[in-house]
Amino acid sequence: MEIVAICGSPRRNGNTATLIEALLEGAREAGAAATRFDAARMSIGDCDADRACLESAEATCILQDDMQQIYQALRRADAWVFGTPVYFWNVAAPLKRVIDRLYAFYTEEGGWSLGLQRDRRGAVIVVQADAEQETPRHTAGYVARVLHDLRVRVVGQLAESGLGGPGEAANRPDLLARAKQLGRELVVK
Repeated sequence: MEIVAICGSPRRNGNTATLIEALLEGAREAGAAATRFDAARMSIGDCDADRACLESAEATCILQDDMQQIYQALRRADAWVFGTPVYFWNVAAPLKRVIDRLYAFYTEEGGWSLGLQRDRRGAVIVVQADAEQETPRHTAGYVARVLHDLRVRVVGQLAESGLGGPGEAANRPDLLARAKQLGRELVVK
């Protein structure tokens, strides 16, 4: 099994990345191969809504940037993991750019194309600095809906509040264990 994780956090080794790595560790222990992309460290332009991807039989975006690497990896992968911190009650901009550019997988006829017909599994990780708990759950629900619309069956979500400072997730063995377990479930479910 091949897993691709997209980290949408601007922090290189922040809480989102820490929990994604714990998830991938669990998945690797269960026999999966895993790749992580840090969207904030990549050159990914905004969708310009030219709709050229809808006219292409290959469903490809004409923007030639680092998103092309992500497209290739997602097409091959058996499971997708999307992770983000909450910024102003929603996903952080690096992940939102990736999500918007996934429109290239859509066709004018209203169906998903280019190898997305097969079943895939997915997981969502969302962290928030504030202690309020509804927003990370809501944001995780949004990301899960995106994955669902891309024919990815989400096997689990980890939405956690109260993780503002860098490294706080690394000091929470309970969260690391939950993320690792989610990685194992992604492989076996």
